[in-house]
Amino acid sequence: MKIRNQLITTTVSLGLLLASISADAARLNVRDADIREVVETVARITGKNMIVDPRVSQKKITIISNQDSSKDDIYLMFLATLKIHGFQAINVDKNTVKIIQEAKARSEPGPVNPSNPKRLGDTYITQVIPVNNVNAQQLVNVLRPMVSTTSGQMLAVQGTNTIILHDSATNVNRLKDIIARTDKANDEEIEVIPLKHASATEVVRILESISKDKGGQQQVNQSQVPKFVADERMNTILLSATEKTRIRLRALIANLDRQQETAGNTKTIFLKYAKADEVKEVLSGIGEYKQKEESGAAGQAAARSTKSLFSIQSHEETNALVLTAPPDMMREFESVVRSLDIRRKQVHVEAIIVEISDRKARELGIQWLFAPSGDDGTYPAGIVNFGSIGQVAGGAIAARGTEEEIFTRDPDTGVITGTETIRNQGDNGVALAEALGGLSGAGIGLSRISNSGLSWGAFITALEGVTDSNTLARPSITTLDNTEAEFSAGQEIPIITGSTLGNNNSNPFQNVDRKDIGVSLKIKPQINEGDHVRLDIEQEVSSLAGTTQVDVVTNKRKVKTSVLVPDGGMVVLGGLIDDTINESEQKVPLLGDIPLLGNLFKSRGTTKEKRNLMVFIHPRVLKDDAELKRISSAKYSYMRAQQLQKLADGINLMPEEDAHVMPTYDEALILPPSFEEYLDQDSKKDNKEDKE
Repeated sequence: MKIRNQLITTTVSLGLLLASISADAARLNVRDADIREVVETVARITGKNMIVDPRVSQKKITIISNQDSSKDDIYLMFLATLKIHGFQAINVDKNTVKIIQEAKARSEPGPVNPSNPKRLGDTYITQVIPVNNVNAQQLVNVLRPMVSTTSGQMLAVQGTNTIILHDSATNVNRLKDIIARTDKANDEEIEVIPLKHASATEVVRILESISKDKGGQQQVNQSQVPKFVADERMNTILLSATEKTRIRLRALIANLDRQQETAGNTKTIFLKYAKADEVKEVLSGIGEYKQKEESGAAGQAAARSTKSLFSIQSHEETNALVLTAPPDMMREFESVVRSLDIRRKQVHVEAIIVEISDRKARELGIQWLFAPSGDDGTYPAGIVNFGSIGQVAGGAIAARGTEEEIFTRDPDTGVITGTETIRNQGDNGVALAEALGGLSGAGIGLSRISNSGLSWGAFITALEGVTDSNTLARPSITTLDNTEAEFSAGQEIPIITGSTLGNNNSNPFQNVDRKDIGVSLKIKPQINEGDHVRLDIEQEVSSLAGTTQVDVVTNKRKVKTSVLVPDGGMVVLGGLIDDTINESEQKVPLLGDIPLLGNLFKSRGTTKEKRNLMVFIHPRVLKDDAELKRISSAKYSYMRAQQLQKLADGINLMPEEDAHVMPTYDEALILPPSFEEYLDQDSKKDNKEDKE
């Protein structure tokens, strides 16, 4: 029954519709009609072929019209109704229309730049709109919210400064009208404004600052912002702006281009970080160049007669600059001072010098001595000497003593009864000690000392020595960026460079020079981009090695190089790995070559020495006071901890005395009082004791 009622309603509505159709006009009135049936009716009225997408749903449409309309108006009314219900009519050709969902209309082809878009209603079209006076992309950014969100699209082509718009014909017409009203030529012109007193560069800087602030707040189109160019050669300003803007800026420039009351002015600038003398040299060079440049424009004769236009003085006590110069030069001086008077970073450089050495030596040998018989026997007849055995032999023979013949007497009568030979031992203990003092290691001797015949001796020596050393030096220094610094710790030793004798070889005179030995570190850091540090380094370690017959011998280890190190990194500057083996053999010709027995006439020695030396560098960039305090407190606390350890251990043989200890890092370092303050404190102390 319900279906039957719906069919009756639709039939009646269509009947009324068809009844109202005439030759030139028609009236379209439908209520809850199926969209497909309405499409068929409009197709009959307009004579167009309608292709309906199968995805077009069975929606009900209501159109109420109180008057007759032409076929074109009915078609526009139909297009508007389709858009309301989410559908779109796409023209396939002149008499064929395709009805699809609106979301699919963007990818469907449509007419491009139709001749009469106003008669297309809500039909989707593509329009190419050229823009002549404003930026197309800026217009797109402003108008994009006005485009249909479902199937509309707006793009800007930067190369041709055009806009491509795809939307319904109604919306395209509306946006075209907005673009036409916006795309209007301005009245910008270029004007040259000469200046008499002010600097063109400085005036342009002021104008650009003002224009930038206002342009950023009020104007969207950057082409409307006035443009300024300073011509320093002619001291003129090139101004590009609209007539209204040029009038306003011309008055502003006239106010800025006023003559100063005096040809120059004087200012005092107190520097915070830079040294006044160094900045003075820079400013003097700039001033001389500027004066030479200005004088050159007037000719060489005028340049020779022109006096200095500026004066730069430095005051060392207050680290200040006193400048006198014309206004434009004064402004340039102030700009340079601001650039130079900045806080420079500091660099803390720590060097690590490590030397590890290992030395082993062994010696083994047999040495012989032969002496003839005689009264004294102090002169050797033969010796096999491989070292200091000659000294030992001489001492041993001297220790043997000398023979002496004396008369003998009767103890009772005192009458000489004959002669007797005795041996005078002398100070044989001292002689033997001096002889053996020249030996190293262990020695075993065998000898036969005879008053008649041959005296002989054999001396066997054996020595093994081991020497190990581990040296670590860690000099450190802190300096400013691009400032050379040097650290030295050691001694000055005297070295004889020459000697002169007076008359009769008396009053000898010696020339003595002093040489530094110890640890020396010289650096010059340069902080580069990314906090990498370039270091010019000269590192030297020297020490005493011993003495010779001429003078002292010193060891010297030196590195001079330039490296690039990251902040907080460590790099090896250089090093030495030395491994040496020395073998020596001394023997008696012929006898030393006899197998087995030849060892009795040999002395052999072997020395093995290994030495490793490395130098490392570790820079850290100190960007602010916090990092400087952290490094300083760490070093300070380390030294204070060493003093506290000494205090805990006490002082040997002086237990009542306390070791000195530095105050904590955060405590204020108080200097001792002056003499007057000391007397005042002592007087107050006495008065307090008297009152008590």
